[in-house]
Amino acid sequence: METDWVLSSVYGVARANVSRALRAFAGLPTETVENPDLSTEVQDHAEKGMDFADALHLGADVHCEAFLTFDRKLARAAERAKIEVLEPQ
Repeated sequence: METDWVLSSVYGVARANVSRALRAFAGLPTETVENPDLSTEVQDHAEKGMDFADALHLGADVHCEAFLTFDRKLARAAERAKIEVLEPQ
């Protein structure tokens, strides 16, 4: 998550390029990804325009009954990705 933020926010690297670089890095034989399925899901959502951190939080909540947020932008992005998010009333 930090790598995504630094590359895109500090160095101005396009999100699509950050995603490609992170995928390539994760595919190196000397690297191990803690949760490859989650990593792939996050990258897929990020490549479709979802914020990387938001995609990571959503993907990491698979064992939760619900994901609640006050972030309407995140809720709309999750809806487009067909991920159920509840907005507090």
